[in-house]
Parts: sequence; structure tokens; C-alpha cells
Amino acid sequence: MRLNERPYWIQLIVLALFMLGGMLISSALGELVILLLYHTPQMLEASDPVTAIRISQSLVTIGTFLVPALLFAYCYNRQWFDYNAANRSPKQSMINIVLILSVTLLPVVGALSAFNQHIMPQEGGVAEFMRDLEEAANHILELVTSQRSSWDLVANMLVFAVLAGVCEEFFFQGALQPLMMNWTKNPHIGILLTALIFSALHFQFYGFIPRFLLGVYLGYLFYWSRSLWLPILAHVLHNALSLMVDFTLQGRGIDTDNLQFTDVRGSLPTAAACALISAMAIVYLWRIYRDDKVGF
Repeated sequence: MRLNERPYWIQLIVLALFMLGGMLISSALGELVILLLYHTPQMLEASDPVTAIRISQSLVTIGTFLVPALLFAYCYNRQWFDYNAANRSPKQSMINIVLILSVTLLPVVGALSAFNQHIMPQEGGVAEFMRDLEEAANHILELVTSQRSSWDLVANMLVFAVLAGVCEEFFFQGALQPLMMNWTKNPHIGILLTALIFSALHFQFYGFIPRFLLGVYLGYLFYWSRSLWLPILAHVLHNALSLMVDFTLQGRGIDTDNLQFTDVRGSLPTAAACALISAMAIVYLWRIYRDDKVGF
């Protein structure tokens, strides 16, 4: 029996099991590959930890997000790219607006990240737990972005922008969001729930708010365009531009690891202006959706 003939709670359990199984298998596969290449299953203990991180991250990203999403789509109605709307193309006008938003949203995300860090608890067991998670994630990111060659930039773009953007969007917007929207019978609640899960599963609470709002933005791109490729484009561009900015600043001798958003001259006025432009662009996207009567 196809999943579209099953209750929504069963669909959710199946998707969760696909994800958990994919994560366990891909993690084990990653350790096996690193063991064969570097004679240790721990990527940080490898002779070339940066390459080991990229290999492990690629396998885990594909296994945790892309493969479960595609399996779920096929089990839903025996088609790989229908349920997730990957067989549809977005309107060119929407693509143009997303290209603008990929630039204007960067300062806004920076300001939101600074605010998120400011309101986080500074003492106590919960604060220590969240700080440990953040430091572990930052340590890995610092390792892969500390390399200064053009090849390293391209490799990071492929793994942390293209691959991450495609795989995560197939899972969250392509698989989970339609399920949440159908289950709640309300597209807006479905989008909010998906964004909440999207942000929580990153386990980086010092960036929870901006990641949640980015998830909402990506969710509405999917809903308004009825195409998975528009949020994929937005996600890939956001990650790629973030990597490019970090690469450029480090190339100028700026310590980005300890750089605070408010330390940059004119950062807050720039973020406010970009927020206004972004809001206008998002309203324009909504008007395109409304005028064309596109949506689920």
C-alpha cells in the first residue's frame, strides 16, 4: 500500500525511521571510508582532517537527508519527483527576486545571530550544554574554512553549499513540509513547524532564531512557487555567499572566528536597510504567487 493511503502519523513515523536509518548507515559508512583512507575512524584524528571532514559530511548529508526524502517520495505515490515538486520549475521572476534576496538577507541574518547570542543564557548547566554543542560545530567549521587555497573554497562550496542545500531542501521542504501542511490542514502552521524542526535539528542554539526564520523563508518559497528548486537555489546561494564572505575576510587578515557583527562599522544601519529591501522583495514574491494563483 502506498503511503498516501496511510494516516499522516504513519507517514511521519516512516519518514523519521528513514532519516534515522539513513543517518546511522551513512555515519558508519563515513567512519569505514575514513578508516580505510587514514587508518582511524575519527575524522579529527586523520592525517588530513579537513578532507576527512568533507568526506564524512558529504556521506552523512546524503544519507540523512537526500536518500530518506527520495525513498519517502517514492513510497508515497511511486514517483521520485512528484510529491516533492522537484519535477516543476519556478517562474523566472521569482528566481530574479531570490537572487536579490540572497545578498540582502546576509546582513539581516548577521544581526539576528548577534541578537540570538545576546539573549542566550550565560550560566548554568543548560548554557554549558549549548555552548559545548556550539564550540564543537564551530571547531569543525574553523578547520575547513582555515584553508586558504582556491581549491579549498571550491571544495567547501560543493560540500557545505551545494550538497547541503540540495539534500536538506529535499528532506525539509520536499518531504517534511508537505506532510506537515497536509496533516495540519494549514499551510502556514505546516511551514512554521517545518522551520522549527529544521532549526532544532542543527543543534546550534546560538543561531536558532536566524535559522528558524530562514526555514520560514525557504518554506514560503516552496509554497509560493510549487517548485523545490526555488528554495534549493536560495539555500545554496545563502551558504555559498556566507562561505565567500568568510573566505574574503580571512584573506584580508580579519579574524572572523572572534569577529562580532556589531564590531563592523555601519553594520546595524546596513542590516536595517537590507531588512527593508528584503521585506519589499518578499512582498513582491507573495504578489507573484497571489496573481498567478499558485499554491497547494
